[in-house]
Amino acid sequence: MHREIEAKILNINPVVVENKIKELGGVLEREIDLEQVYWRLPNSNGLGVRVRKSSEGRITITMKEKVENGSGYNEWESKIENYETMVAMIDLIVPSPDLRLEFSHHRKDWELDGAEININWFPKLNPLMEIETKSEEHLVEIAEKVGFKKEQLVDRGAVSFLFDEFKMKIGDKIKL
Repeated sequence: MHREIEAKILNINPVVVENKIKELGGVLEREIDLEQVYWRLPNSNGLGVRVRKSSEGRITITMKEKVENGSGYNEWESKIENYETMVAMIDLIVPSPDLRLEFSHHRKDWELDGAEININWFPKLNPLMEIETKSEEHLVEIAEKVGFKKEQLVDRGAVSFLFDEFKMKIGDKIKL
C-alpha cells in the first residue's frame, strides 16, 4: 500500500493548462484511453475496487480507501493479465455493491517538477485536471505554478463527480 496524495481541479481549459505546463518545462508522458469498472464496496465506508485497462494494454486492479486526515487515498494496486476475467470475478465476489460503474475516458499524463498531472475527459463532465505528488505542500505549489489557487483543489474521486452528474443512487449498476 502507498498513500496517494492528489487533488482535482474542475472545469479546466485543457489547451490553456497544457500550454502552461509546457511553458514550465513539463513533459507529456503519454496519451491514453482507459476502460474501467468500479465497485464501491458495501458497508465499507467508501472503500472502492477498480479494474482498469489502458489503450497501451496495461491492466490493473486497484483498491482505494479515502484517508482520514489530508488529501488523497490509501491505494493498493497490482497488474493483472485478463480484464474480463477479473471483472467477472469481482462481480461474483461482490454481487451487491453500493455502486457498480463501468465507463471509459481519455487522459493525458504530464510530468512537472516531480508531480504527475493528468488531464481527463470523462463522460458528460467538463475536462478536469488531477495532480498527484509527494506532499500536500507540493500539491499546492504545483497547482499554483499551473495557475490555480489552493481553494480550487478538490479532494474527491472522479467516480463521485460521475455519481452526482448522472444522479446515481446506492445500489446502481450503470454502464456509461
